[in-house]
Amino acid sequence: MAYFSQEALDELTQGLAELPTRLRSLKAAYAGRAFTNDQAREHAQHGLCRRLSTLVHMAQTVFELLPPAQESIPEKATVMDATACIQNFVMNAFGCLENLAWIWVLEKNVRGKGGAELGRLDVGLGKSHVRKSFSTEFKAFLDGNKEWLGNLIDFRDGLAHRIPLYIPPYVIEEASAEEHRTLDTAAVAAALAGDQAEYDRLRGEQRALGRFRPWMTHSVLDGAPTILFHRQMLHDYVTIDAYGWTLIEEFER
Repeated sequence: MAYFSQEALDELTQGLAELPTRLRSLKAAYAGRAFTNDQAREHAQHGLCRRLSTLVHMAQTVFELLPPAQESIPEKATVMDATACIQNFVMNAFGCLENLAWIWVLEKNVRGKGGAELGRLDVGLGKSHVRKSFSTEFKAFLDGNKEWLGNLIDFRDGLAHRIPLYIPPYVIEEASAEEHRTLDTAAVAAALAGDQAEYDRLRGEQRALGRFRPWMTHSVLDGAPTILFHRQMLHDYVTIDAYGWTLIEEFER
């Protein structure tokens, strides 16, 4: 049975189809902007724009490797390739926000206490001296996306410092859980006895009990959320797109 309804599948397909147009529009806005600071221009053209292209490519690749309509359990290598794409996506998604912060700080010459130049650890859309330089409207936009940003940071931190993001190879429904455990015990015994053929057979039976689900998470013990990765990647890109356009509005204020 398919995990997504047909309506949900149509929404995902449409969302993916819209990414290239969004990408071209935002890249043109930043790559073609007349910056007065060379470093700000570099962060726009070679930081933000490159990352945006990477995000779209990673999303397209994941949808190709693991289509939302897929019901069968994918091969391990396919899941690993998709996992690598999602990990890449998460790191570059956060990197886009960092590039936007640098673009603002450099172009607007935002300074710290006593007019001191901001250090690398002091640059970020939420950092105190940077936030003070924003208008009430932009601060409201940032505040409205706090929950989204918190989730992105949690996944980024888990990936970089603790447990990396992963896609479960398959899930077992409660009705099959006991049989799965029995097969697991038998498979371990076969491995200890050196019976590779029996081990492979038992693992195959275990796998047949499973169902693939388009989920990602990073740590069960940390209470990390389980997220539908197709939908999340699209939502993340649209949100980053909104950050980009809203910062351009801020430049014009």
